[in-house]
Amino acid sequence: MSLPHKVPNLRVVNREARPAGDRQRSSLRFSTIKSSKKGGLQAFGELYRRRWRLLGGTALLSFLAIGGYVLWQPQMYEAYFRLLMEPLREPQPAPTLPRRDGLAGTLPSDSLPSPSPTPTPQVDLGSQILVLESDEVLAPIARKLQQQYPHLTPRVLAERLEIRPVVHAATEQLAAQTKVLEVAYRDRQPEIVTAVLKAVAEAFVDYSQRDRQEQLHRTLEQLDKEINRHLKELDQLQQQLQASQPQGASLQPSEQLRFLTEQYRQIHNLRQAARLKAVEAYGRFQGFQEQLKMTPAEALAAANLSTSPAYQQQLARIQELDQEIAKNLAIFREGTPVIQALEEQRRVLVEQLQAIARQVIGEQYRVDNPTALGFQGTVSQTLITNYITAWIEYENQRRYDAQLAAPQAAVAQQLQQLSSQLPAIDRLQNQMRMANLSLEMLNQARQAVQLQLAQNNFAWQVLTDLENPALQPTFPRLLLLVLGAIASLGLGVLATYLADAADNRFLSPARVEETLGLPLLGTIPRTTPQTHLRLERVAKGNSGLWQVTQVLPCVGERVKFQEAFHQTFANLQAVGLGHVLAVISALPADGRTTIALHLALAAAATGRRVLLIDGDLRRPQIHRYLGLTNEQGLADWLIHRRHWYSVAQARRGLAILTAGELRQQPMRLLSQDTIKQFMAHLKNYFDLVIVDTPPLANFADAKLWSGLVDQTLVVVNLKAPQQPVRLALGDYSLGSVSPLGVVVNLA
Repeated sequence: MSLPHKVPNLRVVNREARPAGDRQRSSLRFSTIKSSKKGGLQAFGELYRRRWRLLGGTALLSFLAIGGYVLWQPQMYEAYFRLLMEPLREPQPAPTLPRRDGLAGTLPSDSLPSPSPTPTPQVDLGSQILVLESDEVLAPIARKLQQQYPHLTPRVLAERLEIRPVVHAATEQLAAQTKVLEVAYRDRQPEIVTAVLKAVAEAFVDYSQRDRQEQLHRTLEQLDKEINRHLKELDQLQQQLQASQPQGASLQPSEQLRFLTEQYRQIHNLRQAARLKAVEAYGRFQGFQEQLKMTPAEALAAANLSTSPAYQQQLARIQELDQEIAKNLAIFREGTPVIQALEEQRRVLVEQLQAIARQVIGEQYRVDNPTALGFQGTVSQTLITNYITAWIEYENQRRYDAQLAAPQAAVAQQLQQLSSQLPAIDRLQNQMRMANLSLEMLNQARQAVQLQLAQNNFAWQVLTDLENPALQPTFPRLLLLVLGAIASLGLGVLATYLADAADNRFLSPARVEETLGLPLLGTIPRTTPQTHLRLERVAKGNSGLWQVTQVLPCVGERVKFQEAFHQTFANLQAVGLGHVLAVISALPADGRTTIALHLALAAAATGRRVLLIDGDLRRPQIHRYLGLTNEQGLADWLIHRRHWYSVAQARRGLAILTAGELRQQPMRLLSQDTIKQFMAHLKNYFDLVIVDTPPLANFADAKLWSGLVDQTLVVVNLKAPQQPVRLALGDYSLGSVSPLGVVVNLA
């Protein structure tokens, strides 16, 4: 993959400020002006380069399937003939009726309905087509054709025969009024198409003769029935007109109508007032009834009993006896002679009380428990009085309303009779005028039908030469193949887009930049990296610090590989490279260690003093990559601090500090103040420090390193799945250091 020689279209923007507690500084950041969303053709070009095998294979297989089906299917031929269903006539003006004397002549000319033109049997196109396609018409045709072509059953004939109206551009909106039908038939053999069309045309013409005659005879019979019905109706109307005309001197029905209307209105108002009063009284009546829980008869009885001295005295004796029984029940048990004597005495008093209640109440109001009514009447006499008053008022208003109903109905009946008599004569005269006019129009129509029967010209006309019908394929195979090729290409494109959408990988550097929202600072080509380095120890003893003394030149594809890192380092400088840079990645196999090493080599090639630190204390890789020992390194420096002085002995160029053997927890080593002091110490001796960190998805060490460096650089493998990378980087973005950009590894 070719690499750009410079960062295209860069612009300077302010970086976001670090949170409180961090070192405040402002720097410049370059981002591309060009939109990350590419045009449709460019995006499809990239998609084609990635999925050209799937696109070509799907399109080819689809075209072979469609082409095979088209070529395997036999060719169908179609021809048609046109059929004129009604003879053409010139439009004729509607006949005008002569003015007549008598009742018909008194009607104004504009009030009469204009007589319709001479009625002819109109063709219901939809119904006619359904009849022609029915088994009744097609079955005889099929039986005739089966003598020569046995496979032409009525079902086959109905499936391949199509009857449709002919619609011209000038009469497109009047398709239902067309008089021409187009009958088409299709078959694999042209001679069968010609034979079927001839047989169908002959059968349809014969059918039109029979059908038209039958239709005209049915129309004539219907017209005769209508004429007889109108004659009977005219006789009845004449008799009713003679009977309804007034005898003798004429009265003044209008004055009588006004008098009856006013009388009806007065009675109606009286009934409305009575109903309103009844509703009000009924409302009070229901309210009192809810409180007393009595019927009107019980309330009237309670009122009478509350005013009877004999009843009240007898009721007082019963109450005293009840108190005596209660006292004795406290001394004696129930059923003793004393209790039985008292209860017998109470029963006698109750019977006497009931006798007094019947005398006071009388036989008109029957109640079930006069004793209870007596107790209630003594407590709520006023409430009972109001209750009875409301009930009486309600009954009086209801009776008054019922008494007014009869005279109101009588007045309403008189009004109805008077109203019906006034327009009777006018209505009968109008009905007679309309009946006469309809009778005359029916006679004209009958004459027209009789004239058509006498002419005997009913056959439909075939407008097409049936000896040489215009046979043509129903659908050309070449056109079908072209459409199949277009459809196959569409299926291939659809399959390509679906496969691309289902692929969870990034697939292109532009998608990495768009998905992560980070500027693309470099693209590493796909090649096998080789290290041509010479290294020696910086200090005596095994301190883990190595110095690159010689870098052998690269050849072939390695030149492009090396140039990609020089370009990436130039882009890092353009966006504002700091003092300490951590190379991070989401997954272990993203090529983070290789990119960190070669980026350090590219930085050292510019004359800077660069230190590469293997910060992955759990799974160090730099010593394996370069074939070095890992007996001591960063872990020992952080624990003992005895090799810090050796960093000053590193010469100009690239120095490498291995990870060392892990003897403590990495989280503990990276969380102490010692690592911060060590990183500050390194800034005094090196122009650039690059740290190779552990992957984000496995360990939290990379987050701790983000607090120890100035900037970070994200490495993403193009074949890596998007979801884990986005989740890891999304969690990492919560830290205090934002990544400078992203480097895409195409390997």
